[in-house]
Amino acid sequence: MSLLSHPVAATDAVVLRTWPSGETSVVASLLTEGHGYVRVIAKGARSAKSVMRALVQPGRLATLEFGLAPNRELQYLRGGQLILDPLAADNSLERTAYLLAAVEMVDRCRPSGVREERLFALCRRFLQVLSCAPPGCEASIFYAFELVLLDLQGLAPVLDACVCCGCSLPPPRVAGLRFSPVAGGAVCSRCADQGIVSDGRILDRETSGALSEMARRGAIDAPTVLERRVARAVGIHLHRFLTYHLPEYRLPAGLELLRAARSADAAAATAKDDEPC
Repeated sequence: MSLLSHPVAATDAVVLRTWPSGETSVVASLLTEGHGYVRVIAKGARSAKSVMRALVQPGRLATLEFGLAPNRELQYLRGGQLILDPLAADNSLERTAYLLAAVEMVDRCRPSGVREERLFALCRRFLQVLSCAPPGCEASIFYAFELVLLDLQGLAPVLDACVCCGCSLPPPRVAGLRFSPVAGGAVCSRCADQGIVSDGRILDRETSGALSEMARRGAIDAPTVLERRVARAVGIHLHRFLTYHLPEYRLPAGLELLRAARSADAAAATAKDDEPC
């Protein structure tokens, strides 16, 4: 038996996903600042009185201490301190849904060949901005996050020029544009009319402008309230782009929950309008 103790890490970490283990424990997937992706087991963290409970909630930023045993897939979480809970001041459905969607994407779509410090910095900034953004800005923060995540993968869509012929698309965006995941971005009306791409979806001026603005200025740091129709169109374009380019991607559960809730609200509103006076 070795008398040498196993090394211990103490580093900032973002909690990405959690699973129950046994009767009271939790397994958590982390993205850490100093050690990349790590999975830990927090003993007794499901107990209401456990000090570990607050540390292993998805979307939290914390300084965590855990073992680094080389022969273990699951490291033991020893303790830590919570730094940031983005839902502490506002746990609305939209903020919760976009938060959970972002950390799920990071857990599933890990950039290959890229230093994970850049990804951790992106996650930290996303959590910081989301935690203090005015209500209604959640969609623009999340879509800006998706664009930066694509950039880390080396897959950022071309939005300031036609991806086929290279002609510039200065603002205000002209009509007749299309957005093609296969081609890799915006397609001008001339190339679209010539049938150069077959998968392009119409990209209206407002949606094109919103996408370009988020990609150009890094809208994570400058969130805006998107009109519901524009936010929906941006989400559809990015979802199709991610589905085509990232095999690991699927619509995050948080967005499924948000879509279901909005559909239920719309159905309820329609039913109320149909009621006789």
